[in-house]
Amino acid sequence: MEQQEQRTSVRLVVVDPDLEAQCDRVEEHLLAPLAESVSGVSGHALFADGLVAFRRVRETLAEAVARGPKVWQPNGRWEHEGLRIVELPTEETDLLYALLRELSGLLVAPPDLPDPSGVVATVRTTVLTPEKTAVGLVGALARVLSLVDLTPDADTAILFAAVEAAGDEDVRLSYGQDEAWQRLAHRLTMLLTESAPLHRFLY
Repeated sequence: MEQQEQRTSVRLVVVDPDLEAQCDRVEEHLLAPLAESVSGVSGHALFADGLVAFRRVRETLAEAVARGPKVWQPNGRWEHEGLRIVELPTEETDLLYALLRELSGLLVAPPDLPDPSGVVATVRTTVLTPEKTAVGLVGALARVLSLVDLTPDADTAILFAAVEAAGDEDVRLSYGQDEAWQRLAHRLTMLLTESAPLHRFLY
């Protein structure tokens, strides 16, 4: 049991269309091209491993949505779409954070930085151009990580307890719990829409 706790992290995640759109953007325009561009570069598997880890995280999120339970507003008429408890493998999120740090470093690295393996040149000439697109794509990865690994607070604790207590049954929030949801929704909106600097999203 102790080993299992060390390998996974149980989180409250909102898996809605906005998060899915960010995930699509990151996978299709950043991670998949990165993995392909460095496939022939020896000694640097981080990009390929990052793509595999990202896809596993997405599969875990999709399974959590399919599993339920659904979470409803106090009136019982409107669903808070995608509010789920998700058990994420920490080694995969750790790997994605390492990839984010690597990419962030490439964005600010001087052009004359020694590059014996050719990784920097390969990445810069494929995915991370032009500069604006590079910042946007790496920023999208940062946002996705912040959303799936959201730092707990009082509101997430309230909602986590409500969903956990329901087990497999659908949840109808109380008015107090729904206020916690509204604050959480505002927090998530800020994470999805704010721009640089990237480190703002790593909390």
